Amino acid sequence: MPDVTIFTDGAARGNPNGPGGYGAVVRYTDASGKVFEREYSAGFAVTTNNRMELMAAIVALENLKVPCNVTLYSDSKYLVDAYNEGWVWYWREHGYRNKQGDAVKNTELWKRLLEQTDRHDVTFLWVKGHNGHAENERCDELATTAADGDTLYVDDGGDLRDPVLSTEERAGVKSASGDTGADGAAKQDLTAYEPGTLTREALFERIEALRERIDEEMELLERMEEEYYSQDEE
Repeated sequence: MPDVTIFTDGAARGNPNGPGGYGAVVRYTDASGKVFEREYSAGFAVTTNNRMELMAAIVALENLKVPCNVTLYSDSKYLVDAYNEGWVWYWREHGYRNKQGDAVKNTELWKRLLEQTDRHDVTFLWVKGHNGHAENERCDELATTAADGDTLYVDDGGDLRDPVLSTEERAGVKSASGDTGADGAAKQDLTAYEPGTLTREALFERIEALRERIDEEMELLERMEEEYYSQDEE
């Protein structure tokens, strides 16, 4: 089977109730050493970071025309650990319920992704986000550009095989995402947590959600600082 390398990332503004997007880079080198590379991205009006992380991997794998040996790099532990810790296989065997008997979030997307990991031989590797990894930075750029674009699809909570274009005004989407507030949601998660009450799987999900919110706040801080210092230079 051909060897393919994939890099993916997802983004959401005001996660979990704001616009989001995914980005993926697919790279293949043929026997002569010639490199072929394709990029994929799309934005959704109201979605979550985790759903976009899954979509990035799904779309990249679905666009491989034949079964491949794939090395997939992602900065999402939600995605990487689900496979490397074996959670996805447990979920599928138990009707997409976790060990506590609760329904797994984003079930339809996990099902769609499993179709592809059944078809391809995929190795998932985690990379630290916003840490100078060139391909991860490119995927982040694709994802955030899609999230900030004017062409956004509707995330209906399903498998997103045939999404429809959103008719919502972007101003309305942004105001809706501001109602919850990333900072407020993060604080709520922190105050709700009590040591010893969560499984390792649930802890990773909570950590990932908090990490996403922190990343979004840091991006906002950086943009505000850039604007502040640019005004000082004028």
